[in-house]
Amino acid sequence: MLRQYQDDPTRIDRARDLLEAAVAKGAGDDVPTLVALARAWFLYGEERAKTHETKIAAYERARDVAKRATELAPKDPDAHLWHAITLGTWSHAKGLLRSALALRDLRKEVDTVLRLDPKNIDAHIMAGSIARELPVVLGGDRKDAEEHFKTARRLDPRLTGARIELAQLYVNMGRYQEARQELQAVLDERAPTDRARWTLKELPRARQMLEAIRDKN
Repeated sequence: MLRQYQDDPTRIDRARDLLEAAVAKGAGDDVPTLVALARAWFLYGEERAKTHETKIAAYERARDVAKRATELAPKDPDAHLWHAITLGTWSHAKGLLRSALALRDLRKEVDTVLRLDPKNIDAHIMAGSIARELPVVLGGDRKDAEEHFKTARRLDPRLTGARIELAQLYVNMGRYQEARQELQAVLDERAPTDRARWTLKELPRARQMLEAIRDKN
């Protein structure tokens, strides 16, 4: 349900309800169930929440569930990854992403994932996004960001989210031709790793970004 929801987003709701029911019936200490539930609430916030308040509540529940998973399994990279993802989205929705405390916790989780699993693609994308968006005085580093995005792209060329984020970096740097190449690759992909996200999020974003830089040299 959480991998193939592009044609029926209500699958997210059903998966969330099934997982919440499992937790209520005694699976609250089962790490894979908690990680799946965190993902379900994250996707609900991304795709289903109709108001800003509902979105924040979904991300908050996802964050809390993922944090519980890290407490139960401190060496599980998936638990830390989803804590990082949900902490980041919750902080962004609350307008706290650039606060020192939120950044410290977010970077700690991403660093933990990469320490436990150096080839974790999503963690490389998150590390790249942090390095891209922060000013230099807060630890931003465009070269570091590019390396993380390229590593993610190399590890899975069909995970189009890595190309989208790399393209955004190139736009920020005025490297428009390289940005266009990455965005066109997103449009041309026929077997995306995450088809649901590619369909609902990344195709529209790639088209929008290409249009925005169409006349840039």
